[in-house]
Amino acid sequence: MSWKRGAYPEFTLEDVVATLFILKEPKGRKQISEELGLGEGSVRTLLKKLSSLGLIESKQRGHYLSEKGKIEFEKIKKLFSEPRVVSKIENMSTYALAVHNPPEFKSIELRDEAIRFFARGAMILVVKNGEIVFPEDGRALKETLPDLARDLKVDAREGDLIAVTWSSERHQALKSVLHVALFLKRDELPKELISITE
Repeated sequence: MSWKRGAYPEFTLEDVVATLFILKEPKGRKQISEELGLGEGSVRTLLKKLSSLGLIESKQRGHYLSEKGKIEFEKIKKLFSEPRVVSKIENMSTYALAVHNPPEFKSIELRDEAIRFFARGAMILVVKNGEIVFPEDGRALKETLPDLARDLKVDAREGDLIAVTWSSERHQALKSVLHVALFLKRDELPKELISITE
Protein backbone atom coordinates (compact mmCIF):
# COMPACT_ATOMS: atom_id res chain seq x y z
CA MET A 1 0.00 0.00 0.00
CA SER A 2 1.42 3.42 -0.88
CA TRP A 3 0.76 6.52 1.15
CA LYS A 4 0.80 10.00 -0.31
CA ARG A 5 1.73 12.98 1.76
CA GLY A 6 -0.55 15.94 2.28
CA ALA A 7 -4.27 16.30 2.73
CA TYR A 8 -6.61 16.10 -0.19
CA PRO A 9 -9.34 18.72 -0.48
CA GLU A 10 -12.55 17.39 0.97
CA PHE A 11 -14.90 18.78 -1.65
CA THR A 12 -16.75 17.32 -4.61
CA LEU A 13 -18.03 18.60 -7.95
CA GLU A 14 -21.39 19.07 -6.18
CA ASP A 15 -19.66 21.49 -3.77
CA VAL A 16 -18.09 23.37 -6.70
CA VAL A 17 -21.44 23.84 -8.45
CA ALA A 18 -23.26 24.65 -5.19
CA THR A 19 -20.65 27.35 -4.51
CA LEU A 20 -21.40 29.05 -7.83
CA PHE A 21 -25.11 29.15 -6.94
CA ILE A 22 -24.29 30.42 -3.43
CA LEU A 23 -22.00 33.19 -4.75
CA LYS A 24 -24.67 34.92 -6.83
CA GLU A 25 -24.67 37.19 -3.78
CA PRO A 26 -21.41 38.04 -1.95
CA LYS A 27 -20.75 35.61 0.91
CA GLY A 28 -17.99 35.18 3.46
CA ARG A 29 -15.99 31.96 3.78
CA LYS A 30 -17.70 31.07 7.06
CA GLN A 31 -21.17 31.34 5.47
CA ILE A 32 -20.08 29.19 2.52
CA SER A 33 -18.59 26.66 4.93
CA GLU A 34 -21.92 26.44 6.82
CA GLU A 35 -24.03 26.16 3.66
CA LEU A 36 -21.86 23.36 2.26
CA GLY A 37 -21.18 21.56 5.56
CA LEU A 38 -17.44 21.73 4.80
CA GLY A 39 -14.46 22.73 6.91
CA GLU A 40 -13.08 26.22 6.36
CA GLY A 41 -9.77 24.77 5.06
CA SER A 42 -11.57 22.89 2.27
CA VAL A 43 -13.63 25.98 1.46
CA ARG A 44 -10.44 28.08 1.33
CA THR A 45 -8.92 25.62 -1.19
CA LEU A 46 -12.12 25.52 -3.24
CA LEU A 47 -12.33 29.33 -3.37
CA LYS A 48 -8.65 29.56 -4.31
CA LYS A 49 -9.23 27.18 -7.24
CA LEU A 50 -12.34 29.07 -8.42
CA SER A 51 -10.38 32.33 -8.15
CA SER A 52 -7.39 30.94 -10.10
CA LEU A 53 -9.82 30.12 -12.95
CA GLY A 54 -11.13 33.68 -12.81
CA LEU A 55 -14.64 32.53 -11.82
CA ILE A 56 -14.89 34.44 -8.55
CA GLU A 57 -13.53 37.63 -7.03
CA SER A 58 -13.06 38.59 -3.42
CA LYS A 59 -13.44 41.90 -1.64
CA GLN A 60 -14.08 43.11 1.88
CA ARG A 61 -17.76 42.17 1.58
CA GLY A 62 -16.95 38.57 0.65
CA HIS A 63 -16.56 36.33 -2.40
CA TYR A 64 -18.79 36.67 -5.46
CA LEU A 65 -19.01 35.61 -9.12
CA SER A 66 -16.76 37.48 -11.56
CA GLU A 67 -17.99 38.40 -15.04
CA LYS A 68 -16.48 35.12 -16.32
CA GLY A 69 -18.12 33.29 -13.39
CA LYS A 70 -21.51 34.73 -14.34
CA ILE A 71 -21.08 33.44 -17.90
CA GLU A 72 -20.24 29.90 -16.64
CA PHE A 73 -23.14 30.14 -14.18
CA GLU A 74 -25.54 30.90 -17.07
CA LYS A 75 -24.20 27.84 -18.94
CA ILE A 76 -24.99 25.67 -15.91
CA LYS A 77 -28.51 27.12 -15.65
CA LYS A 78 -29.16 25.99 -19.24
CA LEU A 79 -28.52 22.42 -18.03
CA PHE A 80 -30.49 22.55 -14.78
CA SER A 81 -32.28 25.08 -12.62
CA GLU A 82 -31.13 26.53 -9.34
CA PRO A 83 -31.78 24.18 -6.41
CA ARG A 84 -34.67 25.52 -4.31
CA VAL A 85 -35.79 24.80 -0.78
CA VAL A 86 -39.31 23.33 -0.91
CA SER A 87 -41.86 22.00 1.62
CA LYS A 88 -40.27 19.55 4.04
CA ILE A 89 -40.75 15.86 3.42
CA GLU A 90 -40.69 13.59 6.49
CA ASN A 91 -39.90 16.80 8.43
CA MET A 92 -36.47 17.04 6.75
CA SER A 93 -34.76 19.73 4.67
CA THR A 94 -35.90 19.27 1.08
CA TYR A 95 -34.52 20.66 -2.17
CA ALA A 96 -35.76 20.47 -5.75
CA LEU A 97 -34.42 21.38 -9.17
CA ALA A 98 -35.34 20.82 -12.81
CA VAL A 99 -32.98 19.09 -15.24
CA HIS A 100 -33.62 20.57 -18.68
CA ASN A 101 -33.75 18.27 -21.66
CA PRO A 102 -32.74 15.16 -19.68
CA PRO A 103 -31.24 12.11 -21.38
CA GLU A 104 -33.09 8.81 -20.98
CA PHE A 105 -33.14 7.75 -17.36
CA LYS A 106 -34.50 5.18 -14.93
CA SER A 107 -36.16 6.78 -11.90
CA ILE A 108 -35.03 4.03 -9.53
CA GLU A 109 -31.40 4.49 -10.65
CA LEU A 110 -31.56 8.24 -10.00
CA ARG A 111 -33.19 7.74 -6.58
CA ASP A 112 -30.44 5.27 -5.69
CA GLU A 113 -27.79 7.79 -6.79
CA ALA A 114 -29.31 10.48 -4.55
CA ILE A 115 -29.43 8.12 -1.57
CA ARG A 116 -25.84 7.03 -2.16
CA PHE A 117 -25.02 10.72 -2.03
CA PHE A 118 -26.45 11.21 1.50
CA ALA A 119 -30.13 11.85 0.75
CA ARG A 120 -32.54 10.13 3.12
CA GLY A 121 -35.08 9.97 0.32
CA ALA A 122 -35.60 11.14 -3.26
CA MET A 123 -38.36 11.55 -5.79
CA ILE A 124 -38.00 11.79 -9.57
CA LEU A 125 -40.78 13.55 -11.47
CA VAL A 126 -41.33 14.81 -15.01
CA VAL A 127 -43.30 17.61 -16.64
CA LYS A 128 -45.80 16.06 -19.04
CA ASN A 129 -48.58 18.00 -20.75
CA GLY A 130 -47.87 20.91 -18.42
CA GLU A 131 -48.39 18.72 -15.32
CA ILE A 132 -45.80 17.45 -12.81
CA VAL A 133 -46.20 13.67 -12.76
CA PHE A 134 -44.50 10.47 -11.64
CA PRO A 135 -42.88 9.01 -14.78
CA GLU A 136 -43.69 5.38 -13.90
CA ASP A 137 -47.46 5.73 -14.02
CA GLY A 138 -48.24 9.32 -15.04
CA ARG A 139 -49.89 10.00 -11.67
CA ALA A 140 -50.05 13.76 -10.95
CA LEU A 141 -47.98 14.96 -7.99
CA LYS A 142 -50.82 17.25 -6.88
CA GLU A 143 -52.99 14.18 -6.21
CA THR A 144 -50.38 12.60 -3.91
CA LEU A 145 -48.54 15.55 -2.35
CA PRO A 146 -50.57 18.72 -3.01
CA ASP A 147 -48.42 20.93 -0.73
CA LEU A 148 -45.23 19.94 -2.52
CA ALA A 149 -46.90 20.35 -5.93
CA ARG A 150 -47.91 23.92 -4.99
CA ASP A 151 -44.44 24.67 -3.64
CA LEU A 152 -42.36 23.35 -6.56
CA LYS A 153 -41.35 26.69 -8.02
CA VAL A 154 -38.46 25.43 -10.12
CA ASP A 155 -37.78 26.61 -13.64
CA ALA A 156 -39.27 23.53 -15.32
CA ARG A 157 -40.44 23.18 -18.90
CA GLU A 158 -42.26 20.45 -20.82
CA GLY A 159 -40.23 17.22 -20.78
CA ASP A 160 -37.95 18.33 -17.92
CA LEU A 161 -37.08 16.02 -15.07
CA ILE A 162 -37.64 17.35 -11.54
CA ALA A 163 -35.49 15.89 -8.77
CA VAL A 164 -36.56 16.27 -5.14
CA THR A 165 -34.26 15.07 -2.35
CA TRP A 166 -34.46 15.31 1.41
CA SER A 167 -32.11 14.77 4.33
CA SER A 168 -31.82 15.62 8.02
CA GLU A 169 -28.89 17.92 7.11
CA ARG A 170 -29.70 20.82 4.80
CA HIS A 171 -26.34 20.68 2.98
CA GLN A 172 -26.85 16.96 2.27
CA ALA A 173 -30.26 17.63 0.73
CA LEU A 174 -28.73 20.39 -1.42
CA LYS A 175 -25.77 18.34 -2.61
CA SER A 176 -27.79 15.18 -3.27
CA VAL A 177 -30.23 17.06 -5.54
CA LEU A 178 -27.23 18.54 -7.38
CA HIS A 179 -25.75 15.05 -7.60
CA VAL A 180 -28.80 13.85 -9.56
CA ALA A 181 -28.42 16.78 -11.99
CA LEU A 182 -24.67 16.19 -12.38
CA PHE A 183 -25.19 12.45 -12.83
CA LEU A 184 -27.30 13.31 -15.89
CA LYS A 185 -25.45 16.38 -17.18
CA ARG A 186 -21.80 16.09 -16.09
CA ASP A 187 -20.55 15.65 -19.69
CA GLU A 188 -22.15 18.97 -20.65
CA LEU A 189 -20.59 20.96 -17.81
CA PRO A 190 -17.79 23.42 -18.56
CA LYS A 191 -14.56 21.36 -18.46
CA GLU A 192 -12.85 23.92 -16.20
CA LEU A 193 -15.32 23.19 -13.43
CA ILE A 194 -14.75 19.44 -13.64
CA SER A 195 -10.98 20.02 -13.53
CA ILE A 196 -11.26 21.60 -10.05
CA THR A 197 -11.92 18.21 -8.43
CA GLU A 198 -9.50 16.15 -10.54
